[in-house]
Amino acid sequence: MTKLKTMLGVLAIVPLAIGWSVGAMAQSYPSKPISMIVTWNPGGSTDLADPLGKELGQPVAVANRPGGGGSLGTQAALDAPKDGYTILATTSGNQILTPLKNDVGYRYDDFEPIGQLVAATIILAVQAESPWQTLGDLVAAVQADPTKYTFGAVPNGMPNLTLNGLAEAAGLEIVHVPQQGGAPGVTALLGGTVDMLPANAATVASNIKGGKLRGLAVFSAERDAAFPDIPTAAEQGYEVFGSPFVGLAIAKGVPEDVLTTLRTALANVAMIRRSRNGC
Repeated sequence: MTKLKTMLGVLAIVPLAIGWSVGAMAQSYPSKPISMIVTWNPGGSTDLADPLGKELGQPVAVANRPGGGGSLGTQAALDAPKDGYTILATTSGNQILTPLKNDVGYRYDDFEPIGQLVAATIILAVQAESPWQTLGDLVAAVQADPTKYTFGAVPNGMPNLTLNGLAEAAGLEIVHVPQQGGAPGVTALLGGTVDMLPANAATVASNIKGGKLRGLAVFSAERDAAFPDIPTAAEQGYEVFGSPFVGLAIAKGVPEDVLTTLRTALANVAMIRRSRNGC
């Protein structure tokens, strides 16, 4: 847990105070397109590539590499040349939780943080036609019929671990149906393959707002402003929390001035977005 807290603390700091001047070597970087490996399936991908490419003056091409709890894409980023032309869209799942639980060939500290993009909200979603209107309804049903109900999640990811935390807190037996990513999980829930889905808010937002899914709880300390009608798990009597991060990282070994250039570009994108949002 100490390692986990350390890495979360590091990635929680978006480097907005980086100096604007860079060395002559960094001024020649980048001179060609950059690949951004995304460790999840298309459909839940980050929209950062275009604005980051504009800041860097070179296209940023997204390469989705899901699988293995994010380890396949993470390992590919680690194995790439240490020249700054391969960056990693990373989460607390693939970078920290997966290597803590499995021998995947890398550690969380094999990477340098470029910066955090977001700390995500996890929503427990069910089909809109589900009889469960509240988290209490779901808990009561599962307690009355252990092992009957299923949930979908990428193994060992933060949504998976958060649902496990709820199951432990409420004394539930829910069958885990492994998924390859957030988007396949939504497909499984909509198709009735699973009964519930703990997922990042961005993954289920369109279907919740479109009336196809219902959110029963968020696992944050406070309600999400984008979903003000979905109460927290804590409000409903279950002190269970999960808030995964999404950020950019790069394998250790790249030149320091290249790392500075990437951090500066991400900081600029963050400031532009905050300005547009009136923050």
